[in-house]
Amino acid sequence: MSSPATHEQQLALAREACRPNLVKNLMLQNRLAHSFGLRVAFSTEMPLVAKRAGYSAVLMNLEHMAMSMETMKDIAVSCLNVGITPTVVVPTCAPEWISRCLDSGAQSIIVPHVNTVEQAEMCVSASKFPPLGHRSVTMVTAMTQYTTTLSYAAIAEVVNNEVLIIPMIETKEGVENVEAIAAVPGIDALFIGCADLCMELGIPGQYDSELFHSTVARIANAAEKASVDGRKVFVGLGGLEPRPDLLEALAKRHAPIR
Repeated sequence: MSSPATHEQQLALAREACRPNLVKNLMLQNRLAHSFGLRVAFSTEMPLVAKRAGYSAVLMNLEHMAMSMETMKDIAVSCLNVGITPTVVVPTCAPEWISRCLDSGAQSIIVPHVNTVEQAEMCVSASKFPPLGHRSVTMVTAMTQYTTTLSYAAIAEVVNNEVLIIPMIETKEGVENVEAIAAVPGIDALFIGCADLCMELGIPGQYDSELFHSTVARIANAAEKASVDGRKVFVGLGGLEPRPDLLEALAKRHAPIR
């Protein structure tokens, strides 16, 4: 009779089963990760189109788009099958939304309107298995190719490492608390909702304004300050699709922007 697999052997098997998070890997290599946002066409073929066009992720915005959970799940699984990152903007910072999206195949979760440390901590708690958080256990998921033979401990450790949890900074309150939010253990990146942020700052659409640029700099500096002891906190930008020139310039100016 063979002896039970050791934890290290279980970890190796779990890493083999778990789909790698392409966006995370690119950011750790200091490369840009581009997301393909779905707005009107919610087809499982879109991840193939996005991959062919050179995108690293497909973004499904459940805060703004009329997309069902079933459709989100099907597109997320398609993303995993073609090797790009299924990313979901949840409607709100609620465990039931975050855990359901992760269980359905999402690898990256963006949480809108995160303004406080307490909200950031709730995001981490809902997205990470113990001991990092309190995500409810369900091990038969698309992210691990529906494996049922690995230990909970191994799967939890590997999945915790691959999942990205990303609060959105898009209000004055969020900016005022951004240093503390970035410092919360388990936060992987900050996402700047550029359109909403400018509206909140009283400069709608003014992406060339000094106030917008100084605010982006503050958020990027907060991420850089939180990147200590081997930890990396990155910054993403949303809402600048009409300004690819500005996206490129900000990424060159601020190292955490990926």
